[in-house]
Amino acid sequence: MILALKIFGGLLAFVLGVWLGLPGRYLQTAQEIEESMARGPGRQRKVKRHFTPIAWLQRQISVRTSRGDGSRRSRGFRLELPDE
Repeated sequence: MILALKIFGGLLAFVLGVWLGLPGRYLQTAQEIEESMARGPGRQRKVKRHFTPIAWLQRQISVRTSRGDGSRRSRGFRLELPDE
């Protein structure tokens, strides 16, 4: 009985997922699409950048490859802050 309920629940979840994944139910006419494209994108706001811990973790790391002078200062990694 429990197995049958699990199978039925799995099938119900699958069918619900397929139904929700279908394209939208509102169909636009070609004229509505043309009018929307003629209006353009509307007002565009500049995105305000915020410092986040994830951005700090994704900082750019570059490796210096100059080995001509042999000094230890020129070797290793150089850390750069994320672009702001």
